[in-house]
Amino acid sequence: MVDSHTTSNYDFLFRRPSAVVLSGYEDAILSMGAAMIPTEFTAAAKRCLHFTLPSMSTGAALLLDTENNELAYFEENDKVKHLPKMGVVWDAVRQRMLEVRRSPVPDNDPIRTVMPNLAQDSGQVFVIAPMVDQRRSLYRVLVLLLAVCDELSEVHLEKLRILERNVIVTAARVLANETSEKERATIENMLDVCGDLIDLDIVSLSVKILKHIMSTVKPTTSALFLLEDGTQELVAYAYNGVALDTEIRKPVSESIYGECFRMGEVVNISNIQQDLRFNPRIDTIKDYEPTHLLCVPVKRRGTQGTQSVIGVLVVCDKNDRPFTKHDEEGLLYSLYFCSSMLNNTLVYQRELALKKQNEVLLQVAKNLFTSLDNISSLLREIMNEARRLTNAERCSLFLLDNSTKNLVATVFNSDLLKEGALTIKVGQGIAGYVAQTGRTVNITDAQKHPQFFKEVDKSTGFFTKHILCFPIMDSNGAVVGVAQLCNKINGKFFTKYDEELANTFSVYCGISIYHSKLYNAVVASHSRSSLATELMLYHMKVQPEELEKITQSSLPPTTSFHPNFCKMTFCPKIQLKANDETVVAVMSMMNEMDLINKFQLHPDTLGRFVFMVKKGYRDPPYHNWMHAFAVAHFLYTLYCCSNRLPCLDDLEVLAVFVSCLCHDIDHRGTNNAFQVCSKSPLAALYTSEGSVMERHHLAQTLCILNSPGCNIFENFSDSDYKTIVGMIQNNILDTDIATHLKKLKFIKEMASCGYDRSNPEHHKLLCSLIMTSCDLTSSCKTWDCSRAISDLIYLEFFSQGDLEKALGITPIEMMDRDRANIPEQQLRFLDGIAGPVFQLLSQLIPEIAEAYHSLLENREHWAALKATGKRFSIDITTELSVRLPTHVE
Repeated sequence: MVDSHTTSNYDFLFRRPSAVVLSGYEDAILSMGAAMIPTEFTAAAKRCLHFTLPSMSTGAALLLDTENNELAYFEENDKVKHLPKMGVVWDAVRQRMLEVRRSPVPDNDPIRTVMPNLAQDSGQVFVIAPMVDQRRSLYRVLVLLLAVCDELSEVHLEKLRILERNVIVTAARVLANETSEKERATIENMLDVCGDLIDLDIVSLSVKILKHIMSTVKPTTSALFLLEDGTQELVAYAYNGVALDTEIRKPVSESIYGECFRMGEVVNISNIQQDLRFNPRIDTIKDYEPTHLLCVPVKRRGTQGTQSVIGVLVVCDKNDRPFTKHDEEGLLYSLYFCSSMLNNTLVYQRELALKKQNEVLLQVAKNLFTSLDNISSLLREIMNEARRLTNAERCSLFLLDNSTKNLVATVFNSDLLKEGALTIKVGQGIAGYVAQTGRTVNITDAQKHPQFFKEVDKSTGFFTKHILCFPIMDSNGAVVGVAQLCNKINGKFFTKYDEELANTFSVYCGISIYHSKLYNAVVASHSRSSLATELMLYHMKVQPEELEKITQSSLPPTTSFHPNFCKMTFCPKIQLKANDETVVAVMSMMNEMDLINKFQLHPDTLGRFVFMVKKGYRDPPYHNWMHAFAVAHFLYTLYCCSNRLPCLDDLEVLAVFVSCLCHDIDHRGTNNAFQVCSKSPLAALYTSEGSVMERHHLAQTLCILNSPGCNIFENFSDSDYKTIVGMIQNNILDTDIATHLKKLKFIKEMASCGYDRSNPEHHKLLCSLIMTSCDLTSSCKTWDCSRAISDLIYLEFFSQGDLEKALGITPIEMMDRDRANIPEQQLRFLDGIAGPVFQLLSQLIPEIAEAYHSLLENREHWAALKATGKRFSIDITTELSVRLPTHVE
């Protein structure tokens, strides 16, 4: 039954239409070769089969469905009927051999679902022809041809073999084209999906991903579970492409979804009811019990090709058929793109949560540190913030009483308790265990915990379910308290995130409690200091009769105190007594220097100021009031002999004179080094700034100036007041020999170049040099006076050395009465310190040459004493008793 006809076709050789006379078989073969889609191919293949077997009454062509890896009948309405894997046809397919069946096909054979009109008359056979792709040794059945026809001859069999070659080639091309089209469509779809997946909200992103899965795989139900770090649970925020009001949680350790997460492998269950792993209580989602279940891990790609699981995609039931390998590959392909978006969103969410946590903790720190003055308010604030941060129902704070080793409840359920209202022994209960070990404890079921102390619940009537208990430590890591949070609101238990937050919060609490106690201690110390200062000023207070005694009459001339008062060699420390006349003598010197009149210093204020300064000195052998008087006296003689110190301004002269009077106020008879090594309170105040004693002298000076009725600069303008206070500060600090030695290089340069009165730096350097020379004035007195003063100096030095020995400190040689060679020490001092000072000063102010010559004469005396080779002893029999300072005791 071969009929020839003329048809208009496409000339593949010349690529142009032409009229070609073809047989029906040839036309069918060309039509099959031109097929691009499965429906066109199966129709053309059936037509070719009709021309190959002219007696065919019924026939069909089935093509491999690559999506399900099954042979299927493709209809023109896009419906697909799959060949059941049983029956007479499947047997032939499995054997991959042509079968000619002469007996009728049973009525209940599954092939009738594909060929409902299958009828086999007497003498007809049922031909089953699997078309096997033998290329690349695949031996895969690509096409199945079925026909009911008359008995086959050798000619028919040969034609079938020829047809098989054409069918295989064409089917492979159609399937390749279909696969390519599907991949292209999938890629385009994924590109569109990826554009939609740019979302920083995890709930919204989950909804979008599930909608994509529902549209591509078409499961009955779907859910996307992501790992929650805090609880180690799998949490779903959306179901079937719809956001959930309450998230679904599944344990990682028990559920089938957890197995997929832990193993990182696909779990495909064709009949879940028969799977022993299935637990209806855990593995159902929203009361839906699936038949077919597919779980696919969601993996995050890391560096160097590493991967880690961040979640699980779950799909259930698809057209009442099990999920295939193709479904698995399709979901893995989709998740390959979606996982990056998911990971980015999760990272963003974590960073956002961390940012919010930091903001909260900053606010917490602000709230805590604003309550430092009231520890009760501070403790209440601590627990309110802890409860709010962790969403706890109840909070308690226990402080550790080291004396009784008990935890005392200070805050309970946000209320302050009376002292001793509720106590727990260290080691007893959860709080006691935390206090003992210093470890954070997170309990999901408090009633079943062996260390839970139920007596507290009985006494309070509160039922405790969850407990998060964490220690509060000081800067040394010692436990000072325990905070306990009970019952997580809207949660099964306190999470790892709550633990981390609590541990961070405990640091703030410890710092706050420590600083609150420190603040209160400072306030108390300040109050005691204020009282002590008030008491000191009360005892230093100048009595009215004392003031009247020196202000009622006019000031006497300085020579009335001693005929040689105006001479540089005059030694007030030896030749005057330390009585109230020295106060009058100070005012007389200032009067003759025209300082009182020039600066309008009120006599009462000046007298009160000088009296207060005098009372501010202690009575060590050398650094006492008479030393200060002698220092000021040397400036007075320098002023007189140099015709009023024309090299300095009047304000500078006043500043230097006041500095001379005040430069050693409250001297304790010990130097800076002793203050530091003995860790005295003065060292604690001033060590970081250097010049410990000098800064203390300055502080005492300013304290007196600020005392009522003692501000001798009260009539100064603001600018002059700031200027003279700054000058006094520099002058007093410059009496530290260490400071002088730092400036010595610049002073020498000034002396060699000549003093420039218009240069402000030269003024500062000259004032510094004058202060140092006045402080060392004992070196340029007569030998008898100079030696007597040296006795006082070494008596003070040796007293300090004895104190250092009592403290276990080895004193330096000049402080050690057992080792000191006084003549040698004096020569070193004169050559290294005092000599250069007076030499430089005599270059700048030649009128003091007399003082420098006296110093050189004294040096000769000391050299002569050294030459005798005998140890030199001090000439004072009354020595100071050695007493430890109060802070050392």
